[in-house]
Amino acid sequence: MVRKNRKNILILDPERDTAELFSRALENHRDGYKCYWVNDSQQARSLLCEIPFSFLLADVSILENDHFLLLDSLHGQPAPTVVIANAYLTQKKGIRTAMEKGAAGYFIKPVMVCTLRKLIDDFSE
Repeated sequence: MVRKNRKNILILDPERDTAELFSRALENHRDGYKCYWVNDSQQARSLLCEIPFSFLLADVSILENDHFLLLDSLHGQPAPTVVIANAYLTQKKGIRTAMEKGAAGYFIKPVMVCTLRKLIDDFSE
C-alpha cells in the first residue's frame, strides 16, 4: 500500500549506479521519499500512469532520444509531477529544451548529495 504522505520520486537515468546513488541520497534524507528507477522513456510513461510521482529526475540524454515527448505527455495530468532535468555541462542545449518543455529545474552532473537534497526540498515546500 502506498502511504498518502509519501513523496514518490521517479529517476530516469541510463546508469543504474547513478540512480542508486540518487535513491540512497534521497531516501536516507527523508523518511517520506520513495525512489523508483527506469532507464527509458517508455518505462517512465508506464510508471507515471500507475503511480503518482511528486518528482521526476530526468536525464537529458534520455529526454533528447525521446524527442522530449515524455515531457509533453506530462502536461495536463491531474496530479502534477515536478520535473528536474539533469545533464553534464556539455549538454546545455538539452537543458534549455527541457526547461522550455516544462522542467521546473535542473542540476549538472556530478552533483553533490547536499545539493540534490536541497533541490528536492526546495520544490517540496
